[in-house]
Amino acid sequence: MKSDFLIAVTQLAAERHLPREAVVSAIEAALASAYKKDSLLAGQEISVTLDPANGELKLFSHKIAVDTVLEPQREISLVEAKKIEKGSAVGDVVLVEGDIQTTGRIAAQAAKQVVLQRLREAERDLVFEEYSGKEGDILTGTVQRVDSRNVTVDLGRTEAVSYTHLRAHETDSYLVC
Repeated sequence: MKSDFLIAVTQLAAERHLPREAVVSAIEAALASAYKKDSLLAGQEISVTLDPANGELKLFSHKIAVDTVLEPQREISLVEAKKIEKGSAVGDVVLVEGDIQTTGRIAAQAAKQVVLQRLREAERDLVFEEYSGKEGDILTGTVQRVDSRNVTVDLGRTEAVSYTHLRAHETDSYLVC
């Protein structure tokens, strides 16, 4: 059975016209950011994975395998590293699974901001990919604003601005999305 969390991810992806993987990636980055701000995990390299099949979250701390542990937050003994990954050697980065815990209000707010920022970036990249191959094509749009030098046209998912440069004998017009 799908978790409510996965249903929300699917709905968010559909509403923003984004691939589901982009939303999952944004959420993983946001949760990792939130956990990095947590007092117990501060100073550690953290990653979070979300299993798209069942909605299970996993928290990993990245630790370097060493002979003698001097910084327990960043290092793991070679003996312990081999228990996690059999072929570990000194200097290898080992992913140590940690406990998912609740975070404070500030960390949750930071996670929300990271999700929103990543989703905006993904939307921007998607729109750019959609229109980057249409250079030189004729598109249909609705004129939104006209001023002395520019015309703003609504193309649906984005706006384009026409920069007009008037010269004595010719008119050049450039439409920029």
